[in-house]
Amino acid sequence: MAATPEIIVAGAGVLAISAGLIDNQRVRRYAPAGVSLVGITAAFVMIVLLWGEREEAFSGGLRADRFSLLLSAIFLASAALVIGLAWRESAAVDRRSEFAGLVMIAVAGMMLVASAGDLIVLFLGIETLSVALYVLCALEVWRERSLESGLKYLITGAVGSSILLYGFALLFGATGALDFTTIGEKLGGATFTGEPMVVAAMALIVVGLGFKASAVPFHMWTPDVYEGAPTTITAFMATATKAAAIAAFLRIFQGVLPDLSGDWRAAITVLAVASIVVGNVAALVQKNLKRMLAYSSIAHAGYLLIGVAAGSIQGAEGVAYYLVAYVAMTLAAFAVVIIREREVENGEMLDAFAGYGRARPLLGVVMTLAMLSLAGFPPLAGFIGKFLIFSAAIEANMAWLAVVGALGSVVSLGYYLRVVGTMWLGEPEGGGAPPRILAVPAPVLVATGTAAMAIVGLALFADPMIDVSRGAAEALLAP
Repeated sequence: MAATPEIIVAGAGVLAISAGLIDNQRVRRYAPAGVSLVGITAAFVMIVLLWGEREEAFSGGLRADRFSLLLSAIFLASAALVIGLAWRESAAVDRRSEFAGLVMIAVAGMMLVASAGDLIVLFLGIETLSVALYVLCALEVWRERSLESGLKYLITGAVGSSILLYGFALLFGATGALDFTTIGEKLGGATFTGEPMVVAAMALIVVGLGFKASAVPFHMWTPDVYEGAPTTITAFMATATKAAAIAAFLRIFQGVLPDLSGDWRAAITVLAVASIVVGNVAALVQKNLKRMLAYSSIAHAGYLLIGVAAGSIQGAEGVAYYLVAYVAMTLAAFAVVIIREREVENGEMLDAFAGYGRARPLLGVVMTLAMLSLAGFPPLAGFIGKFLIFSAAIEANMAWLAVVGALGSVVSLGYYLRVVGTMWLGEPEGGGAPPRILAVPAPVLVATGTAAMAIVGLALFADPMIDVSRGAAEALLAP
């Protein structure tokens, strides 16, 4: 029962890929996305049914608790919106079955990461999602930048995975255990605090997961891969993949190694500060919105790592809420970029959005909401998420870290507000001619509207979502 959502999603992925083998054009066109959405719906139903006390499968290797179920819901929502945004996208049209199937396989890997009860399942989940994303990044084989994106992600991902695996091996060598419960019990004694093998294991795990979360200084692949990959895949990587990496951070450090927080907190704090500074400063000079959002995602990895470094229920609660908000506002921003890319060449460039808000007021509002929420403007969801995370840092006697996060948010106004100003106040090139407008497919509009409404809804109904996030945090820290 505990593994049912993962089995459903993986099965839907296999069926979606298999649909491409059917000798019927109509089936090949609609079946992959349809099967995927049915699988996502069925997995959501199972998440609702499983919500409550922890259940385990495979001798404790996989856990279905409120933390894993909430993260799984985030992954599924991201996949559903990305599949909607990919309607008539070149990468999805020419390879519909591969696109939908690999997205579902990636989601299955992400769900394994969030649900992992031991090191083996966690690593298998990370490798499953990584391999699927390597292929998805290079799915537009006719475009050199897409192939370059896939190759760069493959190389850096392999390096990160190797380092992570070495860290897991050292952790196993130090404790003689693979399951998280036993590892936590053996590391609960003070004698392990100064154990060199454990410290080395923690350092390698931080580095390996830092690659996956695109945290500085392990972020070098992010801008090029995000720019070169199909934009729908970039949106998926910037949201669901980052959520999976942060889930792994929480599982390992807050869920398994809380007694060693004095050893790992400093390392994660350094990653958080570096990511906030580098991500925000580098984003200021970007003219390509995909690269700008890539550096933005690096900065947001820093904000999320503040919650991890806090090492408390409040920190995990803030991270859980902020992940939901981050997925909504980032997908909303990428949705507008995807629509504009289909209308003009180089539609991801900032200049292509000059006057676009006046030409398409609804899309202008969506992008404005996304930018303001990412910047942390009250009372939007991004502000509430940052408030929760910064409050957790203050309660953990790390007020200076909250100040760094707040200053980073101020710096981010320089590039978020530039997008808003260009859309509403900018004049298109060519003597003020109106921007080119094309019809938007209904699934794309639905996905875009859903993401925008989630930004507002998470602010209007913040209390219920915070309660859910607190339940997830308590489940994470439960023995």
